[in-house]
This record gives sequence, structure tokens and C-alpha cells, in this order.
Amino acid sequence: MLEPDDRRVLLEALRPPEGYVVDRALATTYSLDLIALLVAPLSFSLFDRIARRGDPAADDSEPLGATALLQAVRAHAEKLVVFCQAGCIARPAQYRQLLAYLEGSVVQVRARSEQGVFHPKVWVQRFTPTADGPVRYRVLVNSRNLTFDRSWDTMLSLEGELKDRTNAIARNHPLGDFLAALPGLAVRPASGRVVTDTALLADEVRRVAFTEPEDFEDLRFWPLGHDDRARWPFDTRIDRMLVVSPFVAAETLERLTATGSGHVLVSRTEELARFSAAALGHFDEVHVLNEGAEGEREDGDAGDDGGAGESSTTDTAARGLHAKLYIADAGRSAHVWTGSANATRAAFHENVELLVQLTGKKGKVGIDAALGDAGGAAALRALLVAFTPSEEAVPDDPVDAALDARLRALRLALGGAPWRAMVERELAPDDGAERYRVHLRAEGARIDLGQGAEVSCWPIALPPEHATGLSLSGAGASATFSRCSFQALTSFFAFRVVVHEGARTARIVFVVNVPLDGAPEHRHARILHAMLDDPTKVMRFLRMLLALDPAEGIEALLDAEGTVEGPTSRWPGGGSGTPLLEALLRALEHEPERLREFERAVRELGSTAGGAAVLPPDLDRIWEPIRAAWEAQRSRGGRS
Repeated sequence: MLEPDDRRVLLEALRPPEGYVVDRALATTYSLDLIALLVAPLSFSLFDRIARRGDPAADDSEPLGATALLQAVRAHAEKLVVFCQAGCIARPAQYRQLLAYLEGSVVQVRARSEQGVFHPKVWVQRFTPTADGPVRYRVLVNSRNLTFDRSWDTMLSLEGELKDRTNAIARNHPLGDFLAALPGLAVRPASGRVVTDTALLADEVRRVAFTEPEDFEDLRFWPLGHDDRARWPFDTRIDRMLVVSPFVAAETLERLTATGSGHVLVSRTEELARFSAAALGHFDEVHVLNEGAEGEREDGDAGDDGGAGESSTTDTAARGLHAKLYIADAGRSAHVWTGSANATRAAFHENVELLVQLTGKKGKVGIDAALGDAGGAAALRALLVAFTPSEEAVPDDPVDAALDARLRALRLALGGAPWRAMVERELAPDDGAERYRVHLRAEGARIDLGQGAEVSCWPIALPPEHATGLSLSGAGASATFSRCSFQALTSFFAFRVVVHEGARTARIVFVVNVPLDGAPEHRHARILHAMLDDPTKVMRFLRMLLALDPAEGIEALLDAEGTVEGPTSRWPGGGSGTPLLEALLRALEHEPERLREFERAVRELGSTAGGAAVLPPDLDRIWEPIRAAWEAQRSRGGRS
């Protein structure tokens, strides 16, 4: 179980095994925080420790080192793809230019059912060895979205080697089918890179020999809603059932407890209040998290844009219980299902979800072991208090329900519209500044706002004050933004939706990623130069690209405090730490694949006059012989 404030577990889980690097990474999530997505490449690069500049176990959290973040995002953006529910990207409080590198990595999708949502929380990572060794895979199955919410969640980590065999491993077929289906759920055609990478993972994962976690003897993948087949993962013997789910539906709870006795339910207080005592009569025990476990709500806490459940805009609670866990005792055995599916009709009939079923001995992984009643290490019961249901259920507020339904419908319609953004250079103003006009259009989209609804939008690189109303016509929807600076160009656009029901008002803000046409030439190179605008920063960045261990990266980051100063920082061997020439030679010998990112950085910086000016003046003199040796090594079939 992941504690609300424990982000380190996920960061550690994403880190490559020793002697391996991330070759491809795929994630699925319902809601997406773009800043949280920026953090993931730090784990891929082992730089989450470096960025903290201190004890990695310390509780205090300093801002991420800009140089480490730049290195990590550039190195992995083209190896990463994230599939998320259309209309469920959160607007960051502060825009970062680095998000430009992730524009091609975020793919918005929707469920096949019009009433459903895309809801799985999965990571699939492909690792390649730095020396000899097999390709390895890691699959993380979470109940937590790729956000910074503070809630109690679960995470399952599975690892295995890719086997050199023709026939697939039968139990992996459902996972492979799930991955293969993802590009087909995209609201806009996925790029060639996304399609190719996803196909590679979908093919290879079928031949990965995953190792069951400790105390388990078997596993089974249960993807739901990605095709037209209905599936019920719990079609097995059930003597007793534990259901842990923040959102529940009466018919699903009844089906889960159709056999056996002594069932236990753990959910959220506000959710259980919707049920009468009779409706919860299938369970001998009903619990909620105690107040201490839920934690205190901080300023700004809310669900994703204020949603209140699966029937509204989101199922994500910013605090409290968010885990989805099912445990069934069956004779001497026990089955554990973990993943994204709540105990609701939507989860098993309309949404796209993924659960993994694990089987082991009841004494080790059964209900009593999980609750802590069997004296094991787990102690879920210590977090719980009994819930006493009322004789009468508390009905939902009909106005709130109507507002939530309208917000959800508009979010899905706007998020799934065929948006494109066209960039045009404007005539230079009197001050000579570089300015652009951006036209956002969804041609042919028929978006019915209904009565009492307002929609405005703006590029997220601009403050919300620059929002403009959405223009709707028979030809589609559009908005235009004038006098935008180069820094304001982005493929991410925020939408603000406000709906009214009588005197009541509700609103949401979300982000849509759209194709950006006509962007200036060498856009990424110019962004790189903007972040590396003096020789000291360039030297620090090049050293980090070549660092073979975290200690070298830490030294490069500490240079940001001023240990590399003066004109010597312009010379490849100047300043403290490993000279650049030595670092290049070590990379050529031990990890020549690092030279690929070094070459890319030098090429991009050199493509603009400003970037070329901050490169070390004699860089070509030491880089050209090493590049020649590297190319000769690659031509002989060496590692690259």
C-alpha cells in the first residue's frame, strides 16, 4: 500500500535495474499532471537523488535541479508515451518550457463506450543492458494516477526477461492485446513513433517470463473495455471477499458477494453514506480510513477540478482512500486482484481498466493476512474504523448531479474534438520583438454547450488572463491568440468550462494536447539555448550528459552554486570536476550510447547563432577525433 505522501516508492520503482537503461517506457493514466510527468524521466536517469542535492532519504523537498531535469527530459522524451483520458490533463500552476519536449509523448484516448472513461494506471518499461545481458521488462500496475494527489493507493511491480522464443507465453496474451489496442483508442491518429513503439512493447511483452511476487504462485492479467468482449475477473471460488474501493455500486457489491460469507468492505465515508444499512447487508464488516490515516486537507486541496465520483468529472480523491483491491479466500488458497477498477458498474461494463490477479496460500496472502489479523507484516486494519450505516441512504443532490453530468459531457466533447493549432508569424511590431498569431480550430466539430454554459481557452504558456471565448459555428469551433511570443508557443491549451443550474455554478479547467502546425524552425534548439544561456550552464549540462555515475552528476549540479566560474568555464577542461575530454573518453570506452545525446546537444546548440556562441570555443578540436572513433566503433558493430 502506498502512503499518501510517499512519492519515493514510485520513483524508485521506475528506476532501471543496475547495468540497464530505459529503452522504451509506456504509461496509461486517467488524469495526468504534466509536472508529475516531467519527474518520471528523472527516475529513468537516476537523477531524482541528484536533484535533491542532499540525503536522498531526507523529508525536505528542494526544487528540482534545472540542469538535471533538462538532461533527463531530453534523453527520454522520445522514448516515452503516455496514454491518458481526453480532457483529463491538469493545467500546471506554472508553465515550464521543458514541456515542449513532451508534446509528442502525450496521447489522449477515450473508451469505446460513450458512457465510459479510459481509467487504467499502468507503466510498461523496456530495459536494455549497458553491456551484455538480456532485455528486461518491468510492469507496474497502480491504482494511482500520474498526478501529485495525496491518497492511499496500491502498486504491483512485475519484472522479467524477454525470452528468445517463437511462441508467446499464454498468460501474457491479455496484456499484449491491451497494449496493442491503445493507439486505436486515440482521439486523433497517433504518430508513427507512438504506433511503432507501442507495437514493439505489445509484441515483446508476450514473451517476457514475469516472476511472481513473493508468496504468490501464479498471476493473470485482466484488461477490461479495450475490445468488445465482456469479462468478469472474479469468476472463481469465493468463500470470503474483501473489497477495498473508494467508489462502489450496489449491483457490483452484490455480485462480488453472491457466494461465501464474512465479507469485508472498505470504502470512503461520503460514498458509503449513499447506501442504507440494508444495501450494505452483504458485508459482516464495513470500514473507512480513520481520520489520522486520511490526513489533513491542505490549502488548494480538491479532487481533480472538484469532481465527486465516477458519475462526474473524475474518480480521483486528492486525499484519503484511492486503492482498488479485492481479496478472495478460496479453501487453502487466496486470490488478490489489484489495479484500477472500482467496485462499480462503470468499471466492469463501460470503462477501460486493468487488474492483475495473483494467487497464493491463504495464510500468507489471504484476507486475514492483509488485514493484519493473522499476525503478518501487513496491518491494514490499523488504519480502519468501523462505519455504521444509517437506516436511510443520503440521496445525491440532484442539482449537483446535473452540474457534474454537464461538466463531464462537455469535458469529453471538448477533449475529443479534432483540434489543430496553426502558428503564423506576425509583422514585427514597433519594438522589433518576435510575435506570432495562433489559430486553434476544430473543423467540423459539433459541440453543443447547452443553456447556461461558457467555454474559454488559452495556451498554457500564457496566464489565464489571456483566455478568449470559444467561437462555435456550423463549421466547427475556433479561437485566435495574437501577439504571442516565441516562449508562448505550445501544443497544450487550457479550457475553462462554466455551467449554471439556477443559482448554482460549477466549473472545471483542463488541458488538451493538439497538433501544432507551422511552429518556428529549430524550436527545440532555441528552447535548449534559452535554458543554457551562458557557457557555465552549457559546461554543466554537457558534463551531466556524460556522467557515468550519480556522483559526477551531483558534482555538476553543485557547480550551479558557483564552483565553476570565470573564463576557464569556457574551456572543455576548465573548472572543477572531471574534464570534458576525460569524460568523453570514458563514455567512449564504457557507455558509448551516452555520446548520442552529447552529439545531439552540440548539434542543436550549434544550429542557432546564440547557441553556438555559448559552446566551448575549442570543442571541435577534442570532439571530432572522439566522434570519428565512435563512428568507427559503430561501423564495426560495437555498442552505440
